Amino acid sequence: MGKKLKIVGIRVRERATRAPALQEVITRFGTDVTCRLGIPGPEKEDGLILLVMEEEKAAAAIATELAAMEGVEVKTLEFGGV
Repeated sequence: MGKKLKIVGIRVRERATRAPALQEVITRFGTDVTCRLGIPGPEKEDGLILLVMEEEKAAAAIATELAAMEGVEVKTLEFGGV
C-alpha cells in the first residue's frame, strides 16, 4: 500500500489583505508540500488554495494554524494508499 495523501483546502476571504500572513505559514511548511494550486475567486476578493501533502503531522499542523486565522476556512481530505 502506498503513501497517504492529504489535501488541505484553504479558502481565503479578502485575500489581498490576508495573503502575507497566510503565505508566511505556507512557506514554513514548504518542504512538506508536494503540490500547490491557487485559484482566485471570480471577483478576485476571495481565493482557494489547495495543498497536497504526504506528512500527516505537517498537514494537521498547517490546517490547525491556518484555521485559527481570521477570514480563513480550512478543510482536509485524505486519500489512503495512493
